[in-house]
Amino acid sequence: MPPKRAKRPARKQETKQERTGRPGGPKVQGDKPPESLGAEPRERTRSRSRLRRGDRKDKKKGKKEKKQPQVGLFVTKELAQAIETTKSTVERIARECRAKNRRFRDPEFDLEYDQWRCLHGYSQQTDVVGKDVQRVTEIFDHPEFFLPGGAAQSTAIRQGGLGDCYFLSALATVSSLPGLIEKICVARDEQVGIYGFIFYQDRGWVGVIVDDMLYTKIPKYESLDQAQKEVYHEDKERFNEIARKGGQVLIYAKAGTSHETWVPIIEKAYAKLYGCYAHIGSGGQTREAIEDLTGGVASNLNARDILDVDQFWKEELSRVNKDRLFACALDSPDAPADAPWADPTVQGLIGGHAYAVLRAAEVNGKRFVVLRNPWGQSEWTGPWSDGSKEWTAEWLKLLPQLKHSFGDDGQFVMEYKDFLRYFTDIDRVLLFNDTWTVASCWLNVPIAPIPAAPAYGMLSFHVNIPAESKNKTKVIFVLSQLNNRSFESIEKDVRITFEFSVVKVGELGPIATGSCDRPFSRSGSVELDLEAGDYMVYVKLDQIRNVDPNSDYSDWNIPYKSYPNIVNPSARVISRILTNKVKALSLTQNWDTVGETDYVVKSLEDIIKQDLEDMNASDSEEETDEDDDDDDDSGSSVAGEASKPASEAGEAKPSTEGAGDGEEKKPEDGVTVGEVTIPVPDDDSDSEEEEEEVSPVEWVDLIEDKGDEAALGLRVYTQTKDPALVVGRIKSADETWEL
Repeated sequence: MPPKRAKRPARKQETKQERTGRPGGPKVQGDKPPESLGAEPRERTRSRSRLRRGDRKDKKKGKKEKKQPQVGLFVTKELAQAIETTKSTVERIARECRAKNRRFRDPEFDLEYDQWRCLHGYSQQTDVVGKDVQRVTEIFDHPEFFLPGGAAQSTAIRQGGLGDCYFLSALATVSSLPGLIEKICVARDEQVGIYGFIFYQDRGWVGVIVDDMLYTKIPKYESLDQAQKEVYHEDKERFNEIARKGGQVLIYAKAGTSHETWVPIIEKAYAKLYGCYAHIGSGGQTREAIEDLTGGVASNLNARDILDVDQFWKEELSRVNKDRLFACALDSPDAPADAPWADPTVQGLIGGHAYAVLRAAEVNGKRFVVLRNPWGQSEWTGPWSDGSKEWTAEWLKLLPQLKHSFGDDGQFVMEYKDFLRYFTDIDRVLLFNDTWTVASCWLNVPIAPIPAAPAYGMLSFHVNIPAESKNKTKVIFVLSQLNNRSFESIEKDVRITFEFSVVKVGELGPIATGSCDRPFSRSGSVELDLEAGDYMVYVKLDQIRNVDPNSDYSDWNIPYKSYPNIVNPSARVISRILTNKVKALSLTQNWDTVGETDYVVKSLEDIIKQDLEDMNASDSEEETDEDDDDDDDSGSSVAGEASKPASEAGEAKPSTEGAGDGEEKKPEDGVTVGEVTIPVPDDDSDSEEEEEEVSPVEWVDLIEDKGDEAALGLRVYTQTKDPALVVGRIKSADETWEL
């Protein structure tokens, strides 16, 4: 199992660190209320479609400066639609509120009158709950969304009582690109108290609208006991003015200044996006939160796996805030045996906690990384920490080059070699400009009954890269599971992990292979330079579930009384043991294969050869009804959807609920609903078939999911004018599992 990042209790509680985690690597979250963060702004960037640096005359050379596409939010048609829809909705609601002389109260996320739903999930509960709900105008005398000048500063980010340090680190990381956070908040009317944000999800960009009501930790005067009232001389107005004013009264995230409001409000919008505060307060991966904020493609690596650290610095880390963003974390150390209640740190670094990478710079021959703790305090105490002996008078003069100043504000400097030595996990998110397009295809894939061995063959994708030049084009393949954060509290009792191979059609071996960044993480990606043409992506699925016969999810009855020494009732372990045994038995000439073929799998090479034979046969023979029947028996294919840049998509129109992430491809003989093609019946079709009704899915079946299916999608990003074509294929269970 992958290591887990722990939920950080408030320091004042002095409780032992808990070890809880999400699939896919260390899960980070923190509940300690921080104080401040520090970071300086970088040069301003733009990210809207076709918004590039204007032409300027070079006064010395008399030449025009070359236009450069700017990275930022992933620019697609859906982005323009989400922005337009969110803006128009905010404007409409603001007009209605003014006409009624009312401030906006969000009926879909009402913290005051619908508190239980806003706080808690189906089986997840928010540990820290506010004492009251106040509007921004009640908390601050002169509230401002951003500091004067209209820019988001990462110094404003301070974590509160919610375990969402992964999200706040993502906010801090994104704030390192000035202008990017401002694009996420697309509309607001602070007088009415309404704010509109956009976030990136599996189906594309979506809008979220919230009001300005926030949870606070100070109760109303009437809820105080007599001793507490006497502290304020039994003066209610005095109590309200002193105790219930300013950002320090907020129980969740807050801003670093006394009157800045964008941090708690965007946190509230993120909670509404996923259903409740509990769903975002259960920890997570910083890279996935950055994806939500930018539409970029995330990946993760262990620092110990870097082959050439010099190359990684030059080609990766030194490009931070240019076309990629970084975050990091380290595994939580075990408490010492003589102090099992302790919560050890690593030279000031907090295990199981997310840190933002602000900058990477080479100064005076040394390589430095500037980082930030979203708590706003608790910094690195090793070499080059604030005030350490390394900061001689000569080096202090170079501090401005790092845009750093001393102070317990959560920001600190590490030398590159120490950064790699102490941080185990490095998250990277690649950002896009408007030269990129994306195509995707999502399928609901059957999972083999346990304990079948993992194998290629069930799921594959046919990808066509369009021809636009003789040169190769950059292509990124991303295989993902659905983002389940909004419904993970009713998640099925099975988790899957996968590997995939990219093969050029006509060749017998893979060009590249990829996998989950960590076992059971949400996605994995491969970045390639490819020629135009046809490619296949073959997927190998694996799963984990308990095969305890007393479990509600057990598919296999093991006689436990006969085997009292079983220590690992994992289907993954059992399937591999059985596969090894059957493989060994197959050496015998009189091996009986009946009933044992579930544990013998085809190799990837065999599957590629079979596909080539099928393709060649299809090209050389005319299609017949019999061929069509054979194809239907072997499986089904589903065409994906594509998104072009907003500049290619025409005038923006409001998005409709349930829309996919691109343009529909409608076949002549069917109707496309989402990504599934439903055949249209002939006029002379059997009347009984026409009258047949499909039973609705029972809600209990959705709650108690047996884990027999998994939703997987392939996204293909290309630097081409036209997007790639992606067609998914699922083969029949008989062909895949019974070989």
